[in-house]
Amino acid sequence: MRQRVEQLDGLRGIFSILVVAHHHNAFRESIFYNNFFVINSSLFVDFFFVLSGFVIAMNYLEKIRTGEDFVTFIKKRFIRLYPLLFYTEVIFIIANLVGDQSALKNVSDMQLSYYLQAGLDTLTFMGSTPILGDWMGINYPAWSISSEMISYIVFGLVLLLIPSKKYWAFLLLSTLCVSFIVYKGEYMLVYDYGFVRGLLCFCMGIFTFTFLCNRTFQLTFFEIPYLIILVAAMYVTHHYEWNMIRLIFPVLFSVGIVIFASSTGIITRLLSSKPFQYLGQISYSIYLNHAIVLIFVNICLFRVLKWTPTETHIACSLIISIALTIFYSHYTYEFIEKRFGKFLKTRLG
Repeated sequence: MRQRVEQLDGLRGIFSILVVAHHHNAFRESIFYNNFFVINSSLFVDFFFVLSGFVIAMNYLEKIRTGEDFVTFIKKRFIRLYPLLFYTEVIFIIANLVGDQSALKNVSDMQLSYYLQAGLDTLTFMGSTPILGDWMGINYPAWSISSEMISYIVFGLVLLLIPSKKYWAFLLLSTLCVSFIVYKGEYMLVYDYGFVRGLLCFCMGIFTFTFLCNRTFQLTFFEIPYLIILVAAMYVTHHYEWNMIRLIFPVLFSVGIVIFASSTGIITRLLSSKPFQYLGQISYSIYLNHAIVLIFVNICLFRVLKWTPTETHIACSLIISIALTIFYSHYTYEFIEKRFGKFLKTRLG
């Protein structure tokens, strides 16, 4: 299998935009938020985890054999994640400190110690664990980056220490993660034990690659039925209170990867087109930038310009937020992800 599957990058781009829509929730009674699809679009973060496991397995499953290989792998993942994580966290802290001195500040008045401790939590990749606290981070989507890094470390250690038993180890880890989620009675773990949810999905991605790597399918027919089933699952999730039903989504996302990696249909071709490929390319920036853009746009429109929160104005706010996030993310991708990443690469070797 080739090292990159373009249509999956396109899916990642679309889902990153849907996460933006989910977090556009300042007016929770609006039809643009208060519907089963947008409310549950936070589940697309799990697709990012599954896809990450798939891509990492595709590129590294047979390449980590020595301690040096492990260190190189972790360095590469750190260089990929840290520049933008650091930049967005600093920008968010500065914006909050400035905002606290503004007449437009929020009701809550945070202390400097909170910003320092929450920033440390994020920048040490602890944001998905209770080690430094289980509060919401300053840039609240950044918890998942902690989960990503923890999954990378676990993946590398399994391959380094027990390569001959790696699949059994990943199966055991998946079982333990499911058991913990059932014990907690909550699938949507985030700031406390979100790494458990992320690791479960990451392992599903590994198994998905293992299933596909030596097989060839033609599954074009299943593109649209799959999307219908996915939306139906989100509808069922929204209308039934049994939280554990969300455990089906790592499996559904794995099935989706199998289908779209084995399809040549119209949706696959659309996902492989330049606009969606570009969204996939900058999706990491979209994900870490969108929270501050949402806050900025809502402050400008509804506090400064004093727009009334009608459905039309809320729709305009969402469209402006998405457009501005994409525009801003173009520059953070070019100047932070790529250039700062290149700088770190030369420094860290």
